[in-house]
Amino acid sequence: MRKIVSKKKRRYQQDGFDLDLSYIRPNIIAMGYPAQSYEGVFRNNICDVSRFLSSKHGDKFYVYNLCVESERQYDGSCFNNNVCADFSFEDHNPPSMKMILAFCQHVKTQLNLMTDRTIVIHCKAGKGRTGVMSCCFLLYYYRDEFNDPLQTLRFYAQQRTSNEKGVTIPSQRRYVEYFGHLLNNQLIYTLKQIVFTGLLITYEQNQILNSGISYTLSSSNHRIQYQSFEIPLERDTTIHQDSIANYSVLNATHKHFIPSSNQQCQIPLEEDILIEIFLTKTKRGKPEKLCHFWFNTFFLVDPKMQFILSNYNGKHPESNLGVLNSCLIPEFGHKHLYTMIKKDIDGLHKDKFHRSVPASFAVSVLFDYIPTVSSTSSQPD
Repeated sequence: MRKIVSKKKRRYQQDGFDLDLSYIRPNIIAMGYPAQSYEGVFRNNICDVSRFLSSKHGDKFYVYNLCVESERQYDGSCFNNNVCADFSFEDHNPPSMKMILAFCQHVKTQLNLMTDRTIVIHCKAGKGRTGVMSCCFLLYYYRDEFNDPLQTLRFYAQQRTSNEKGVTIPSQRRYVEYFGHLLNNQLIYTLKQIVFTGLLITYEQNQILNSGISYTLSSSNHRIQYQSFEIPLERDTTIHQDSIANYSVLNATHKHFIPSSNQQCQIPLEEDILIEIFLTKTKRGKPEKLCHFWFNTFFLVDPKMQFILSNYNGKHPESNLGVLNSCLIPEFGHKHLYTMIKKDIDGLHKDKFHRSVPASFAVSVLFDYIPTVSSTSSQPD
């Protein structure tokens, strides 16, 4: 049963142990949640994990629990109270950029205090959230070995899984890429603002969607800052082959600006932002979430990151950074666009046969730049 639950993740099956646990490096372990009582029958049993760590690493280990769920907390005495749950975040989402920096600095401190200490990182499944933080720390601490975020994501996938599907959620991958470029360009992370003016939804051919669509814009604490009105998306009456996804959205056959040019909004945004898109006309008679994605405003404002976001994706098709550009849009004026195609959008990246949205479906964040002054900053050390 444990093998079924752990799916394609590599298991540690030596010395009488059979655990959902992998060594990413000799001193970094990624594992599934250490469960108690009945759940320990089909997940890692916390007593088995405790016995494993004590037998292999004595008291020289430190455990990071990334689970934000209250039912995923446990008594730290099982691990000699060497447990930290201060860097938890929601499943299927990225952590904030500030949290990534703080986590890396915290782990560095633990290793400085004890150079032969082993770092153990887990979430629920021990794959997505665990992978984000593992990759970010590799990029942060082991710069001689890991300086390319995409290669680091591939390395983690190889170490943790048998099918090389480690961190697969686009927004989680995007934040690992953000962090890697932040370090590579020796940037100081600060609060940077933009002014959000709307979304542009584009596609070529629609034989799938026959619904209304709307979206919400939220900050990192999920507080909604803007909720759009609904627009209809009707099926095309003529059938022709849909084009493959690309970032040249202004050339698309169908373009929906939400809100329209005579109802533009102007919302200052900073740091981590969540866009959630909903289908408003469904068989159930109530709105259903179609997809979502996260982005961070710092990377749209910093000049070095602007250059990377404008040029990187064409050279690295596996990247989920999205594409940044600017242009003159009739009725809207000069706008900046941060575009995500299907592979960059959480929930749509799995729609390989285009049953949810057309292949050419893309979402662009429309925004303006504004000057900002902030005394708050976080800097890698």
